[in-house]
Amino acid sequence: MRPTFRSAAAGLAAVALLTAGCGVSDNDVKPGVAAEVEGQQLSLSKVDKAVQDYCALAATNPQAQAAPIALVRAQFVVGWTQAVAVDDLAPEHGVSLPGEQIDRTSVTDAWGALGTIDDDNYDTFEFLTWIKQRLSDPVEQLGADESGAQGDAAVSAGIALITKWLDEHDVSFNPVFGTYDASTGVFSGDPLSVPVSSQAKDASNTSAMTPEQVAKLPADQRCGPAAASPAGAPQG
Repeated sequence: MRPTFRSAAAGLAAVALLTAGCGVSDNDVKPGVAAEVEGQQLSLSKVDKAVQDYCALAATNPQAQAAPIALVRAQFVVGWTQAVAVDDLAPEHGVSLPGEQIDRTSVTDAWGALGTIDDDNYDTFEFLTWIKQRLSDPVEQLGADESGAQGDAAVSAGIALITKWLDEHDVSFNPVFGTYDASTGVFSGDPLSVPVSSQAKDASNTSAMTPEQVAKLPADQRCGPAAASPAGAPQG
């Protein structure tokens, strides 16, 4: 497949999460676990708290672009699996990564433009910073070492390397995210993402929704600022 490189969700441009497909094992994920890779687990509670904190900040930022909550939730999980792959690949390719301990300045630099990082949401944005640090420059560096390419070609080679690693390792996703399509790297059929507004029903999955369709989602399914309404009209 041709690798792609896109943001975690609309409005999350600071973190470039890869949506190239990866292998999915037949093993059932344990209750309370969002994803598992090579014995490493990401809890559903951590993902849900991250979505809650991220969307709370995005809702207060008029510059943020709204996205379906289900898409943000799923792509945080996919991004984590890819960051785990980068962690494993980096040493053999001579790529230096930041340590597991992330200082507060790095978190603020990465996310301060979205809103206020405080004690209540710090753990979330520390987690997202850990992902960001692995899915930014290291992707190009991995590709450059693997292929000798530079620039966009190196990024594509890095994505291909990460995709191959995930294809060769056990990756399991919790069914709550829907059916994972390894050919596109996105989830479909997520029950949390089914729009109840008729105007939004044309999209086959959350990643295919247009900004107009996202704007018509109910508030509890939309992450980001409310859509602008004509004077006097109620906002969802």
